[in-house]
Amino acid sequence: MLRLVIDNHEIIENNLPTNIKLENKDLIIPDKTIIKDPINIKLNNDNNEELNIIVGKSSQVNIVLEVASLETSKNDYKLNFLAKENSNVTYALITELSSDEAFLTNEFNLERNANLQIMAGLVSNVLTAKLNINLDGEGSSVVIRSIAVSTDNHKQVVDVYMRHNGKNTYGDMTNVGIASKKGTVILNGIEKIEQGMKDSEVFQTLRGIITSDDAVIEVNPILLIEEYDLKAAGHAATVGKIDEEMLFYLQSRGINKADAERLIINGFIKPIIDEIKNEDLRDRFTNLVNARIWFNEKC
Repeated sequence: MLRLVIDNHEIIENNLPTNIKLENKDLIIPDKTIIKDPINIKLNNDNNEELNIIVGKSSQVNIVLEVASLETSKNDYKLNFLAKENSNVTYALITELSSDEAFLTNEFNLERNANLQIMAGLVSNVLTAKLNINLDGEGSSVVIRSIAVSTDNHKQVVDVYMRHNGKNTYGDMTNVGIASKKGTVILNGIEKIEQGMKDSEVFQTLRGIITSDDAVIEVNPILLIEEYDLKAAGHAATVGKIDEEMLFYLQSRGINKADAERLIINGFIKPIIDEIKNEDLRDRFTNLVNARIWFNEKC
């Protein structure tokens, strides 16, 4: 396994290929690097950590970045990602933070004809996550899928801001929230197409599901379009409770309520999970969601 682990600001494991350099806060992947196996990076108990990932021109890599901490004090993470010309990257972001006040900002910048697929699993206690995506280069494209889960009195706020700063750019976001017990999830999805950025495409979907009357989900889809010579644009938003008829049907087939809810939730996230090509990562995201939600007969 290709793996870099930074624990409390110290490198405790690094078996990445020798051509991938970690210089201060910069992880540099050279031009024309092609690696099929995932590059696993873990920031563990690293409050106020910063990391800049730079993917060179015409490179093809898969990155899994995990941010985890058991500390309950304030956490603040600043992450930057640059995809240079003609690069092709899949990027999985996983947060598991126990803090009652955690902040994470991840800036993404794409150069000409760079392609980026983002999968984010956000299952911390109290987290404000800002994912800012800049399609700077002509022909650059981003597909982002995120799942935020909140339970008990926890709260997840996820802001995804995608800016089309180049012509013929493509942006597609689907952000999903799941709230149980007294959990709260707020999903803000903003996509902006600057004037003169012709032939761009923008798609946005925000969806939420709650498993109890005390849970809260808020979705705010916003399109800011200053250029109307576009290929396509659209957005949608839905929030609902677990389907009671489906729940009753599953229970009538001998499935207990907790397992029935689990089946419904897994069906809700399945379209996103199915987009993950790596089987181990698919299982990780599924288990991440199921472990976070506390199913019981009083949901």
